[in-house]
Amino acid sequence: MKSARFSPSIAASVVGALLLGMTAAAVVGPGAVDSYAASGTALPIAHFAHLVVDAPHGHLYISGGAGTDGILVTDLDGGNATTISGEQGATGLALSADGTTLYAALPYEDAIAAISTADLTESARYGTGAGTHPDSPAVAGGTLWFGYGTAGAGGIGSVDGAGTVTLRQDSGSWAGPPTLATTPTPSGVLAAATQTGDTSAFVTYQAQGGALTRQAAKALPVPDLSDFAVTADGQHLAVSSWANPSDVRYRTSDLSVDGRFAMPVAAKAVAVAPDGTLAGCACNGYEFEAFPETGEGFYREYGFDYPLRLAAHGLAWAPDESRLYGVAVDASGGTPTLTVVRTPETAPVRLLGSATDQLAPGETYAFRAGFDAPLSLGAGESMIPGTVRITRYDDTDPDGVLVPDPTATPARSPVDFFGSYQVVDTAPLTGPLSFRVDYSGGGHYGPAVRTFDVPVAKYAPTIALTGPDTGGRAAPLTVTGRLGWPHAHVRTGAVHVVKSDLAHPRGYSVGAVPVAADGTFAVHDTPQTGGANTYSVTYDGGTSYLPVTASQTVQVSRATPGLSVTTDAKSYRSGATVKITAHLGTTYNSRLVTLYAQPAGKSRTVLKSGKVDAHGNLVASYKITRNTVFSAAFAGDYRYAPRTVTTGATLTPTVRTQLQYPLRTTRIGSTTYQVFYKSEVNLGFNLQVTPRQAAGCTSVYVERYSSGAWHQVTSQKCVPLYSDGWYGYVRALKLFTSNDRYRVRGLYTPPAKGAQTGSVRSGWTYFTVRPGSLE
Repeated sequence: MKSARFSPSIAASVVGALLLGMTAAAVVGPGAVDSYAASGTALPIAHFAHLVVDAPHGHLYISGGAGTDGILVTDLDGGNATTISGEQGATGLALSADGTTLYAALPYEDAIAAISTADLTESARYGTGAGTHPDSPAVAGGTLWFGYGTAGAGGIGSVDGAGTVTLRQDSGSWAGPPTLATTPTPSGVLAAATQTGDTSAFVTYQAQGGALTRQAAKALPVPDLSDFAVTADGQHLAVSSWANPSDVRYRTSDLSVDGRFAMPVAAKAVAVAPDGTLAGCACNGYEFEAFPETGEGFYREYGFDYPLRLAAHGLAWAPDESRLYGVAVDASGGTPTLTVVRTPETAPVRLLGSATDQLAPGETYAFRAGFDAPLSLGAGESMIPGTVRITRYDDTDPDGVLVPDPTATPARSPVDFFGSYQVVDTAPLTGPLSFRVDYSGGGHYGPAVRTFDVPVAKYAPTIALTGPDTGGRAAPLTVTGRLGWPHAHVRTGAVHVVKSDLAHPRGYSVGAVPVAADGTFAVHDTPQTGGANTYSVTYDGGTSYLPVTASQTVQVSRATPGLSVTTDAKSYRSGATVKITAHLGTTYNSRLVTLYAQPAGKSRTVLKSGKVDAHGNLVASYKITRNTVFSAAFAGDYRYAPRTVTTGATLTPTVRTQLQYPLRTTRIGSTTYQVFYKSEVNLGFNLQVTPRQAAGCTSVYVERYSSGAWHQVTSQKCVPLYSDGWYGYVRALKLFTSNDRYRVRGLYTPPAKGAQTGSVRSGWTYFTVRPGSLE
């Protein structure tokens, strides 16, 4: 089963098993992070093609491909850059078996350059023929081999010790220039490959005496060939693919599947160290990893700064495996950046710890230290290699005392992948407890140090209270409770009760109550004050437990007081003063009343607040401008409940009326009539309302006197007033019967919703119409 612990997603089972109730007080040394973001060095070239490490001479050789005119040379840290000039468009690089010569493919020059690694000068140039475009040199079996050709046709060529170039060293055909790879140390194994649509064609060879002997040829499921490598022993191929990543090993003898690598090989590059360790990426291309050929897991993961990603052919090992080099580029292939990794074959270790949950003073506990790392144990290993020291710190030994023989538990699945160490002891009676775990490191695992604080505290019991929600004043009530412990409890401590009510808002002690053997108790009381009566129950914990408090509130009944509010009238004209009187009946210890006014459409405001007089009254005045609701509120006291009452007052608008241009007046009986003549054509009746609302309306009614009574003859219903508050009603005089008696009046109606005044009718205005004219 594959595993990738200590990666960005640690195995949940490990965390759940080992991190119970623990607080990491300090993390020291390696193993404090999951991945390593190595700082990068920007390379002074526009693009990247290939990388070769020359440790004996302290050099890195870096080519840039098309558009470059030299090969970049740096020290082993990527600094002190210089350039081997005159190597136009150099791509693939390879070192000779003795390390004295660097070979550089010059596809745009149809040549391969030989460069002295001692003085960094070109010692020879081998022409490969017009249009051959050589690339991907590799040294195997004492001969320099290279792939050449263009899309659609390619082959494998060689350069012997005398400098003789030979093409078509492979009898087969190639769909393009093949990429070559060989072992990290001199051997006769050579592999070649080129992409052919959705697959890639691979051929393996034995190189000897300047000739190639085919071992196997096969199409492998690699739709995006960018890099591949031959393992250190020459027995297998590691093929990188982003589209189809796989951990499959292909045997070089027949290209069949032969086991699996420790991690999948994905992204753009793969490289093999002389000891067999691989470098590649089982991730998204923004990182790379070092991992063993077989087994499970990896040593460490290294990240690039976004948006840089691992470049094709961008990984290389130092010959002694002390360093690993990675080159990243941006999406366009530019901004080459070099990352140098030191000790790449050492996996970081994270120390984990657990202890008995909720540890009490003097209680027996078990502390266990475990490990996590991205690299699994090797075959036959039952414990992580190295030594472990556990030091205990408490009030008795503040400088620490070494635990002599912690119990070791071998590795097991699905937790304790690396084994663990356990300490069994008794918690101190006072003060803190902590353990420092020192791991020395060993094999491919780095050292780690971590301190764990073990929580030691008295247990906190629980209190559950039960009581009535309501009760009667001066009537007995009971609140019952039960104490609960997380384990078999020690009978110690007492339960104390504090009661608060309206008369005692800060509370007062009602004493201690006994606790039965099963943890139950009861509080008995006969409340004399109404309202909220709260019983706060505290268990003091005694000598063995933490104190704990709970409360129960009972709403005790109160009598309803007599309360009223009145005004000296029900309707008022605008600007009139309203007299408001609140009357309070019998209460116990409060005579405070507050009067409020809330005009229509506005917020409530306080008119007056204070004690009522000897007659139980509180009086206030208010100048009314619109319909208003007045309220009186009593806040309640120890025995009488709060109460609020309301009353309303209506504002009656003022109405002005006039008939337009009557020519004279006359009296009929005791009533004065306005006289109009039909020659005037129209009768006009004007009506003005103050105050009024824009959404209000007016109606006009006209009546005629006949048969001893008034009868409506016409009307105009609910029309809006003009913006100045007036409304004009016009009717043709010819519609009136000559010499009959008439009267007219208006009615203002406020809006149905949000009315700020009442409605109002005007008085009757009397008129008669005469035939002809005044002349």
